[in-house]
Amino acid sequence: MKRDSFSEIYKIDESTDRYMIEIALDQYTDIFNEWDPAPFKRRELNPDLKLYLEEYSDEIPSKYAIELCFAVPAGMRDERVEEESRIGLKNSFISKRYFLGKEIKKSNTRMLLFVVIGLVLLWVAKTAASRFAEADASSILFEGLAITGWVFLWEAVSLFFFTNRELYHRYQTHKRLQNAPVIFQEAEKY
Repeated sequence: MKRDSFSEIYKIDESTDRYMIEIALDQYTDIFNEWDPAPFKRRELNPDLKLYLEEYSDEIPSKYAIELCFAVPAGMRDERVEEESRIGLKNSFISKRYFLGKEIKKSNTRMLLFVVIGLVLLWVAKTAASRFAEADASSILFEGLAITGWVFLWEAVSLFFFTNRELYHRYQTHKRLQNAPVIFQEAEKY
């Protein structure tokens, strides 16, 4: 029943049972960045289209399959350009996932480093404080070390729960878009 109410908002391709992300084009070049002179296979996506695809992909729950459906004006269909566009779309999503993967790896390395530094600072503060007399200067130093250790641990927690989660979500969104079938059809006349 939930699917029925959800399908009232989003169109389903009856032949594939996939939710359609529909995009109307005036021409095939609308898919890609107009300032990028590379061939379609290597061209950067149009930033507005990329944002549109990401937003709609996020709105449709991941448990449902999606497809990208481009409507081109009647009489303008070109199979060769469509195949190049499909390859270009896939390559763009692959590239974005590659760079997001590198960012996730970099963030995980920083998180691990922050945990190690935080724990070492807390250990130094705890063990050194118990060995030295309660002099004002040394107690301030050890408390500063303890606070700094907690700050490093908090930064690691922040990376884990906030930054990495967002990066991983974006990675999964691009994976979903990469795996979505790309369909071209003539625009319906109204």
